[in-house]
Amino acid sequence: MDTGAGHGGAFARAAAVAVFALACLPGIATADPGRTKSGTVTSDGNEFEYILYTPASYRPRRPAPLMVMVHGCGTTAEQQMKVSLYNRLAERKRFIVLYPDVDAISRSLPGPLHQCWKFFDPLSYSRDSGDAAAIADMTRFAMDRRSVNPQRVYLAGISAGGLMASVEAAAYSDIYAAVGIMSSAGYLDGPCFTTGLGIPVELSAQLAFAAMGSRARIVPRFVLGGDADLAFPWSCTQKALEQGLRTNNLVLSGRQTGPISLAPAAVRRRQKPGGRAYTVSRYRDPAGCLIGESWRIHGMGHVWSGGTDDPALAGYTDVQGPSAARAAWSFLSRYRKSRTAMPCAETRSGGRR
Repeated sequence: MDTGAGHGGAFARAAAVAVFALACLPGIATADPGRTKSGTVTSDGNEFEYILYTPASYRPRRPAPLMVMVHGCGTTAEQQMKVSLYNRLAERKRFIVLYPDVDAISRSLPGPLHQCWKFFDPLSYSRDSGDAAAIADMTRFAMDRRSVNPQRVYLAGISAGGLMASVEAAAYSDIYAAVGIMSSAGYLDGPCFTTGLGIPVELSAQLAFAAMGSRARIVPRFVLGGDADLAFPWSCTQKALEQGLRTNNLVLSGRQTGPISLAPAAVRRRQKPGGRAYTVSRYRDPAGCLIGESWRIHGMGHVWSGGTDDPALAGYTDVQGPSAARAAWSFLSRYRKSRTAMPCAETRSGGRR
């Protein structure tokens, strides 16, 4: 993203016209058996809301993984929680879920930017400032309040939340073991919105590497999106995957095109029974270990794949698509932060698939 005042202002105005928004959804009672706690965390003088879900399967003496799920524009942490069904998965897999939310400034923004992470603000792309710092501060807060395995902290985001996930992967690679980006774009690539073009992926990768600084490390990446998405076209989401691979190569060798191949090691077309076809591409490091994965959902627009089938939320999920929550967790959960270095990014206990 060009952070010059003129171009940045134009992009913000364009985003105000067309950025995707999950409209305010009706309240729905949840039947999840765990504990749901709401609160606020102060970051750089601003209060940010959050929801923390602790599954009934949680045991303090056994540190649990933490999944951070960042919503998109026009929606809230509560709505993202109800749409994604992450809590149900957390019960089965025994992990904690944090749903960060925005501050009062973002809640007061008009139109499609209402409830939006400030991806259009250059401050949000740097460590210790803006919304990037707020998400990291909420993550640290959750880690302090629950028994969390610091090697198994993961983050995923959709749409504007996906843009923030690409920032966290770079600016806070010391916190998150692996990241997921859904229906969105890579680091500083907000201009890919609606155009499918954005900034060159080589530049995006270099800027992300620079943002890592002395904390540079391999960060495995998962992406998922629909090829009928008009907000963030599939090319944007695929670029997000390539940006992550290129940045990892810079960490390893100082060049973007190796040693990790930018071409998938395997491409498989799958079909959800009674639902959509989708293509899964897997990328492997030189030792043959999984380091990147993309899910292209054929015919899906800018919505959450799978998720709740509650009729009150119809239009905000595509139940014909595979579960984005399960797909992302299956990838992310195989990594431990300290074990993503070469020769094999996957933790030994995670095995290979």
